Amino acid sequence: MKEETGSGTDWTAAYSAVRNTYERYCDKLRDLLVLVLETYGVEYVQMEGRAKDVASFTEKIQRKGGKYDDPLAEVTDLAGIRIIAYYVEDVERIASIIRREFSVLEEHSGDKQAELADNEFGYASFHLVLELAETRSSLPEWREFAGLKAEVQVRTALQHAWAAVNHKLDYKKSQDSPRELRRRLFRLSALFELADEEFSKIRLEGERISADYVREVRSGTYDLEVNVDSVTAWIREDPLVARVRQVAHRIGWPLLGDSDPVPPVDRRDLVHFLNTQDMTRIGDLRDALEQGENLIEPVLRRFIDDEEEPHPTSMEDLMTQFLLVYKKAPVEVWNAYYEPTDAFSAARDLVP
Repeated sequence: MKEETGSGTDWTAAYSAVRNTYERYCDKLRDLLVLVLETYGVEYVQMEGRAKDVASFTEKIQRKGGKYDDPLAEVTDLAGIRIIAYYVEDVERIASIIRREFSVLEEHSGDKQAELADNEFGYASFHLVLELAETRSSLPEWREFAGLKAEVQVRTALQHAWAAVNHKLDYKKSQDSPRELRRRLFRLSALFELADEEFSKIRLEGERISADYVREVRSGTYDLEVNVDSVTAWIREDPLVARVRQVAHRIGWPLLGDSDPVPPVDRRDLVHFLNTQDMTRIGDLRDALEQGENLIEPVLRRFIDDEEEPHPTSMEDLMTQFLLVYKKAPVEVWNAYYEPTDAFSAARDLVP
């Protein structure tokens, strides 16, 4: 195929010759974006990238019917990255970060959702076309990619689900669909959009409730429902927990650092065990810990003596282990949470 754009140039062959460069560019760009988002503390569902395959490149420039004089310079998605975010506000934040860290070509970029007409169904995403900023493209490891464009799509998990299913249906525009299906598709795309909005509202409400728990614990109020968020606030703020932490440090019990993430299972296990014991308020948990405070050090020492190389644990995990002992849980209950160990029975024997 020699004249794909009417210029006499075999653009398929030209792109085939440089595609490996775009593959390397895509890989390095993805690694860089992972690092950038990690630096900014942005969590996301997944990130994927690809260099456009040769057949797709050829099909695109044929379909555009002579739009491109130089497809290698003008096609903006020869390298493509897709970032799947959790929330709509994360999409906007990620787009803002990319604009800060790269040279974004705004004339080729935009919010595809905002571009939909009122009478079109769909649920689109941010598309950002970027080049490396001069400060980065001048570095030796990036120099070969100077001037190359890449398209970064940023969308929520629900936007991604809509795009995947809609692609399978092959209805690019509302007028492409049969009339009898059109209203159902409108309703469905609206439900996806509404669900994204509701997830964001739930997230914000959860943050507000967590902040309320922190204020309550700081003020000495413990009549709070036991759940993952209330337990987190209690462990972070209660002076009694701080005393337990001091005991653990003094005897060499390895704890996770303040900046280390707490495994979600540790909080879930603690909440689950408390509920099995009818300890449904934070005050119930605190009362049990206060009553058994004199046993904390000897119980923890039993476990330390049993392990050759103790691994760091969260305070939530420490609390679960101690409460299993203090409540004299049966061995099979311990085994449902932890690996079997003789140290549990030995520690349990310390409890009057």
